[in-house]
Amino acid sequence: MADADALAEISLASLDLPWRAADFVQAVENPLAAVCVAEDTDGICGYVVLYHAADEGEIPSVAVDAAKRQRGIAKALIQQAFSEVIPQGVKKVFLEVRESNLPARALYDGLGFLQVSIRKNFYTNPTENACLMMCLIG
Repeated sequence: MADADALAEISLASLDLPWRAADFVQAVENPLAAVCVAEDTDGICGYVVLYHAADEGEIPSVAVDAAKRQRGIAKALIQQAFSEVIPQGVKKVFLEVRESNLPARALYDGLGFLQVSIRKNFYTNPTENACLMMCLIG
């Protein structure tokens, strides 16, 4: 995958546990994954990975270049991923987000995700709880 290095750079700049280029290559090659990439005139600016099995999906990684945030890119990427997995029978999608990540939580709320649980001390650097969120899509 030619874009794997660019995706890894966005991940490294955005996440505590960034994905490597090889992780993106594996996701693209996995028939049970939807990998959606956003591009603008400057090149790749964001991505989402959604794995699925049976009627459930999980978003393990989503990121947008810091300079391109607050423009609806992540929302469009997640909606695109949903549209790719709904025909395969996916009905609900899960993800985790840091409790303190209010912009991301607002994005997920706006997409219809609901908090279903708290995962205590899920994140490190710093240690923080994760909100487990779920969205009905199908």
